Amino acid sequence: MSRFRVVPDPVIIQINHLAPVPINKVKDLRELRIDEFLTARNLAPKSEKAYRQDLKYFLEWCDTSWVEVEPRQIANFKLYLQRGSENKRALKEASVRRVLGTLKNFYNWMFRSGYVKSDPTLAVDLPKLKEPGANNLNEKIVADIFGAAEQTGFPERNIAIVGVLLHGLRASEVCNLNFGDYDGECLEVRVAKSGSVGTVPLEQWCLDLIENYLNWHRGMPGYKKESEKPSCPLFTSCSYRNKGERITYDTINKLCHQLKKETGHNFHAHQFRHTFGTNLILAGINPYHAMTLMRHKSVSNFRRYTKAADSKAAIKEFHGVSKKGSILRPEL
Repeated sequence: MSRFRVVPDPVIIQINHLAPVPINKVKDLRELRIDEFLTARNLAPKSEKAYRQDLKYFLEWCDTSWVEVEPRQIANFKLYLQRGSENKRALKEASVRRVLGTLKNFYNWMFRSGYVKSDPTLAVDLPKLKEPGANNLNEKIVADIFGAAEQTGFPERNIAIVGVLLHGLRASEVCNLNFGDYDGECLEVRVAKSGSVGTVPLEQWCLDLIENYLNWHRGMPGYKKESEKPSCPLFTSCSYRNKGERITYDTINKLCHQLKKETGHNFHAHQFRHTFGTNLILAGINPYHAMTLMRHKSVSNFRRYTKAADSKAAIKEFHGVSKKGSILRPEL
């Protein structure tokens, strides 16, 4: 018996060179660092999406690794954002400031985390912006909006929504309100932009609108008491497809679009918040307390409301004094 094993005959396999060869796309390693950065921060879904989009501008413009980026590249990136290119239009200064600000935050985190030895963004300043002004609505426009809301398909709900918006809540905050957030006097904002949560007191007329809406809601066909559990949405959709479900930002956006069409006034939902802030100051409320009611964290951002109110107060005082005698020409 031979001590060598018998080697089988070779089998010939035909290879089709025309068949596509699958290739696994490797994710950009720079994006993996962005994923880690976003995970390390406690951001709302919309904020996280905005941060990622801002950093994507840089990824598309530059293919240099994060470690090798130099200050001159950051400066050139700033010019690129301001001037645009054949494929990309120039961004507004506010958008340029936001994108660069996100990049600065990212590199600050990279430096603190030990991924880079220096921060190339420190050598580049953010564009300076003009101090923003309050974009508030005057009394006539507000009255026209309420009048138009009364003529909509679901006036009880829509008027109550406008009333809550006029108390300084952002549209997304109104959508996130639950029955448990309303105690008959105030609204508790538990989900808000940049963590600006807090308690918002309501004027009596708005409390009346909410109670009227709730009574209407309870009289609707198919109403169930379980729909008023603390965790249930305060404002619900009235559409056939989404009836009873929580309203969305699109619901408020469509409502505002309808009210714009009916009134002829060009406005957006966030202007109700501006109106709330300006009116608080004009009413003589302590600016610090007004800032607390608006759940503002930045004094510089809140300045837009005090500036508008100060201007109106100064004009009023000027006319009051000048009626007693000319300030500029005492001889008259």
